[in-house]
Amino acid sequence: MIEVKNVVKIYKRTKALDNISFNIHEGKITCILGTNGVGKSTILKAISGLVKLDKGEILIDGEAISNKIYDKLAFVPDIDIHFPQLNIKETFEFMSVFYKHWNNEKAYEMLKNFNITDDKKISNLSKGNKARIKIILGFAQESKYILLDEPFSGIDIFKREEIIKMMVRYMTDEQSIVITTHEIPEIEMIVDDVIFINNGKLVCEFNAEEAREKEGMSIVDKMREVYRDE
Repeated sequence: MIEVKNVVKIYKRTKALDNISFNIHEGKITCILGTNGVGKSTILKAISGLVKLDKGEILIDGEAISNKIYDKLAFVPDIDIHFPQLNIKETFEFMSVFYKHWNNEKAYEMLKNFNITDDKKISNLSKGNKARIKIILGFAQESKYILLDEPFSGIDIFKREEIIKMMVRYMTDEQSIVITTHEIPEIEMIVDDVIFINNGKLVCEFNAEEAREKEGMSIVDKMREVYRDE
């Protein structure tokens, strides 16, 4: 489990995260939602240990963030993460050196399913294919927690649907996915838990299936209801 406890992150005079607390449970797909600039990316970076907190703590399976737990986390940001001079084969080789759980067989299986060959230079790929490669780089690390920051940004609906199907296919029972996205309808039926944040604060958290069954509300319905009062 990932425990976010009373976390504060201040950039200059702006509180990007304002005393926020929540838990991310094992074996679940958790979606962190909110409008632009409310702290979604910052919380993923904080969980990954990429930003220094001003207050609070984040525990990964009961342990504070340190180099000892980094193999449990795979962070896929919303920016390009490849070395521009490398092709896909060379990138996979690089990953195998630095990530001890790297699964080359899974990487190539996913690559084949995406119908991409490993001789392609990643910089020359379309935006959709770059997004596919980033997903492969995240999942082939075989990390317990996979953090995806806006993985569908700027790609068409067909590629989004393809990537979502691939995520579900390659997620194991022991893994958890944490995702931020604005493409809510596409992920509606795969998400377990939803966390709404606004101005760095926790606004609401709920189970998506329970909201549908007990309240007859989709994630978008809940979002409209919650943010109407914000």
